[in-house]
Amino acid sequence: MKTSFDNIDKIFTFEGLWGIESKCGLKIIHKNDKIIVIVSELYLENPGTSVTQAVNILPLQIAEHFQIPLEKMTYIEHNPDMHSKLSFYDEEFFLVTLNIKDGQISNSIYRQLNSEEIKTLIL
Repeated sequence: MKTSFDNIDKIFTFEGLWGIESKCGLKIIHKNDKIIVIVSELYLENPGTSVTQAVNILPLQIAEHFQIPLEKMTYIEHNPDMHSKLSFYDEEFFLVTLNIKDGQISNSIYRQLNSEEIKTLIL
């Protein structure tokens, strides 16, 4: 699948809900003292859990796999443009503030990013 956000470095396989193999697009950017992690929804190419449903487990798996300290991670969810008439299939980026307590994530806060904000983060 070709997404509208063309800078996906790899397809990352993760353990989704109920242990189901799941996949997302992944881009990791090292910028200053932050590590920006962008996970992209793959829709039909993902056999398991969506990135939004995996918000409590996916960042932990990425942090462990790539040796990223959670406190340095800026976590962004990306939904690619599906070229549909339905607005919920438009391209969107969300900054996700992860609420981490005792090594677990819960009650994350989402904020949609506009195009200028995403450019500032990734460029």
